[in-house]
Order: sequence, then structure tokens, then C-alpha cells
Amino acid sequence: MHNPEEDLGQSVVRAFANFKRAEMQNFKVPGLKRSETRFLFMLHHGLRHHKHDLGMKVADVTAILRVSKPSVTQQMNALEERGFIIRTQDPEDKRAAYIQLTARGEEVVAKIIETFHKNFEDMTSFLGKEEMERLIALLDKLTEYLNKKAESKEV
Repeated sequence: MHNPEEDLGQSVVRAFANFKRAEMQNFKVPGLKRSETRFLFMLHHGLRHHKHDLGMKVADVTAILRVSKPSVTQQMNALEERGFIIRTQDPEDKRAAYIQLTARGEEVVAKIIETFHKNFEDMTSFLGKEEMERLIALLDKLTEYLNKKAESKEV
């Protein structure tokens, strides 16, 4: 609830911070860091859209995650060491590398998706379908606004 002693901006920031904290506690996948969960989930979806025999280009992963190449490399090293992904060098372009999920990685992604679905089902039960749809519409509207604002500043 909005605290009348705070301005709306402070209330929004507080609400997002509180949500983020609660979300991090409830969307955990045992044995994975949040960044690893995000990486594997993104790779799973990225591989569905980047049809290449060797997997997905590391450069595309960096762009989608919006993190530095060293950060992606560090995550890839950890995930490869644990047997979740494999990295392959492009035989035609030695500078390009590709990654894909292993069978073990696919199993983990299935658990991630199952956890996410369960949490969203629980949230829908808590809020009700109508309020959940309203929340989605408001978040979509806010995202559209922020994206347009960011685009206008890039010019």
C-alpha cells in the first residue's frame, strides 16, 4: 500500500524493491544461483529462435543478457564445468563460439520452467485471475512507456 508520507516515486521504488526481494526468495531453483537460472532459461529460449547446428552464438547470449562478455564467460565456465552446457568453436570462423544445453542442462531447464509455472499459478490463486490480468496489463503499459522513453533518449 502507498504510504501517504512518501511521494509516489518513492513508493514505486520501495514496492519494486520489496517485490524483487520476495521474488528472489520464491523463484529459487535448488543448486543454482539466480544468474545461472536466468542464463539457462534464456539459453533455452534463445536456442529455439537461433537455429544453428552448433547452438547459439556467445555474442548473441551477451546481447540478450545485457551483460559484459567477461561476465558471460565466467557464467559459461561454471555451467560448462557442471555439465549443463557445451561450448563449440565455429570451424569456419575461429573467433565465433557457440553454446548449447546438454541433456543435463535440459533437465535443469525443465525444473526451472516447472518452478516458474508453479509460482505463477500460486500468484494467480492468491490475486485471482482478474487482478493478475490487471497486473500484467499495467506492467505491459509501464514497460511500453519506459521503452519508448529510452528510445527517444538514444537518438
